[in-house]
Amino acid sequence: MMTNKKEILETIDRIYKQRRYNAELSKERKIRKLCEKSKEFADICDKIKLAGLKLSKASLMENKEQIAKYSKILDTLISKRTKLLIDMGYSSDYLEPDYVCKACHDTGFVVSDDKVEVCKCRTQLFIELLYEQSKLKDILKHHNFDNLNLDFYSKEVDVKEGLSPYKNMLKIVEEAKKFVENFDKPNQKNLLFYGPTGLGKTFLAHCIAKEIIDKGKTVIFLDSISFFEILKDKYSKMLRLYDEVSDEEYKSLEEVDLLIIDDLGNEGKNAEFCHGVFQSLLDKRHLLGKKTVITTNYSLDGLVTVYSQFIMGRLQEYFMFLHLFGEDVRIIKAKLQLEKRTSEIS
Repeated sequence: MMTNKKEILETIDRIYKQRRYNAELSKERKIRKLCEKSKEFADICDKIKLAGLKLSKASLMENKEQIAKYSKILDTLISKRTKLLIDMGYSSDYLEPDYVCKACHDTGFVVSDDKVEVCKCRTQLFIELLYEQSKLKDILKHHNFDNLNLDFYSKEVDVKEGLSPYKNMLKIVEEAKKFVENFDKPNQKNLLFYGPTGLGKTFLAHCIAKEIIDKGKTVIFLDSISFFEILKDKYSKMLRLYDEVSDEEYKSLEEVDLLIIDDLGNEGKNAEFCHGVFQSLLDKRHLLGKKTVITTNYSLDGLVTVYSQFIMGRLQEYFMFLHLFGEDVRIIKAKLQLEKRTSEIS
């Protein structure tokens, strides 16, 4: 799934601009009503407005004396207004803008100790918009546990595996449902589905996504190519020492409740340089207690040839490996449909 980052960021900026406007508008309405109730309050508000204008003019002129003078006057007037507010039966913070997020004042960024960081509310908003853009909601109407059909998996025992593809899938589905049930438990391992194409790995990931979303949690579903594009961007910024406040995409990968990476390994060798970022992300999500589901067409031996021992070590530590085997379900379905059409014609 490729994302339109520019479109998402523009939408986020519009949302925050509207939120700030609504907060200031609400404050102005409160001031107008209080001015109608009290002439003394109205007079103080007029003086505050005038002092504010003079302070702005002094700031533009870079007149330090005037800045100090009108800053002091403004502080005194605001203190008087606050005291009057309390005397009128209101709380001291009654005129504070009613921001949706108190931490960032609906800017999306928090400033602390001369450091600017992305606010959690902005990351959350990015995740929600990413989900809407991915069209995952439409996919999950059909790809869910209710529509999971195991009839296409053979009940004949696979000599090499020691059980049939059907019984194997029963066990895997059971593990997937346990994962959903124990999602918030710290000892619940992440899941990695591996095996040849056409055995339902992505379908299972979709089933899990549906259940987790229904729990009110956030989900990001990315194919490996899109996932590694974000890691490449992060790697590039790290090399050039860019300020990380604009790292919404990578930040969302760290903080989303469930991250699903589909078809791991399909990103190719041109992504090897950012494997360190991948490892770092796995560690960060583990420390935060966030869950991850990965699907791959590679065997375990194949994964070892693609990824470093460090990444494989993390995968083995953080994930439960679930092996799917059997005949390609899509081929079986296609054969059945062909047989059905042939019989209808004859």
